[in-house]
Amino acid sequence: MKRISSDSHDVFRPKGQLSKEILLANRFPEEIAAILGERLSDERRSRIDGVVRHRTNRLAVAIEGVRDPHNTAAVIRTSDAFGLLTAHIIEGEDRFLSSRRVTQGAHKWVDLAVWKKPKPFVEAAHNEGKRVLFAAADGRLDLGEIDPQKPMVLVFGNEHEGISEEMRTLADDSFCIPMFGFVESLNVSVAAAVTIAALRAGGAGDLSEKELAVLRARYYLRAVRAGYDIVLLNMESEAPQDT
Repeated sequence: MKRISSDSHDVFRPKGQLSKEILLANRFPEEIAAILGERLSDERRSRIDGVVRHRTNRLAVAIEGVRDPHNTAAVIRTSDAFGLLTAHIIEGEDRFLSSRRVTQGAHKWVDLAVWKKPKPFVEAAHNEGKRVLFAAADGRLDLGEIDPQKPMVLVFGNEHEGISEEMRTLADDSFCIPMFGFVESLNVSVAAAVTIAALRAGGAGDLSEKELAVLRARYYLRAVRAGYDIVLLNMESEAPQDT
């Protein structure tokens, strides 16, 4: 849906049109729903409402140093499919790249937080009350031992080196996916999909009513062409300023 990028010093904030949409949705969620809802078909409104009610902020995913844009895009697509609100990208030495052909539009609906280094990412997760768990062949926890009700971010490393030493040091714990064949590891996007699916069984959402209203408004703004301008025109309001 959007890339949350930085000005400097690993501080990541939404900018540009995304920032304006978020500000407007937070201030006037009911008004946006009323103005734009009539421009959507009943089927489209029902689909958006169903997606919103299954979204979770309790579980998030992160990938660290993944170089193949197809793998990055596949993880973003999986995040949307299983109702995750946010996906984190820790770039490391390589700039974040993704493939819209693979995401199939999922990048429009998942918040992307892009970080340069592990430390600020882990600190931000902890500030939100989330534990950071990384996937590794020698992980301490079995996937089945993870409590899906506890807030957490799951971190998956790149295709060759896996998780960085810095991430291993900063993270709260590690986990492994049980393997019963001859192969010893899975492709990063497959590993993320297996893990997210296991922890999202049932797909229950956990957003508050206020969060639901804001997210619904944001999705309406994205679903209606020129939705932002239409809302401002109907409200006769000045556009919120990007900060």
